[in-house]
Amino acid sequence: MKKLIIILALAMGSMTPALAQKFGHANFEEIITMLPERAEAEKKVQDLQQKLEKRLNSMVETYQAKIAEFENDPDMSDAMKTSAAGEIQDLQRRIQEFQQTAYTEIENKQTELMSGMFTKVREAANKVGKDEEYTYIFDSSSQGGLLYAGGEDITPRIKKELGL
Repeated sequence: MKKLIIILALAMGSMTPALAQKFGHANFEEIITMLPERAEAEKKVQDLQQKLEKRLNSMVETYQAKIAEFENDPDMSDAMKTSAAGEIQDLQRRIQEFQQTAYTEIENKQTELMSGMFTKVREAANKVGKDEEYTYIFDSSSQGGLLYAGGEDITPRIKKELGL
């Protein structure tokens, strides 16, 4: 009986390290804001936004000029009024389509540029996790969905891994 208790105690003792889990969390958004390529990515998005705004403003100016021409020409025949109204409606439709396309293009550019940075931070987190034997590392940023920040905050270790 005494041997059985000793064997059970040894077996339980050897299983305890296998059951121990190490949890960590890091604020990935905070880390991404510190990456040097973040500023360059933001500039690219702003440049695209300005280019698209310039094009949109040009379209709006043309639209406004057509409306002014339509409203201020008392000698316009019915056929000309019908044609001008059609042009104005077409310009309005094109402006709306352009706004939607531009919004999508800006969103896609942001996603494209940010995904590389998220991948870089995730890889650094994986390396820290493997090196320091974490079972799980959770993203504690607002997009991460972490409900409880138990475990260690390893944000500084990931920053160090990235040279920040």
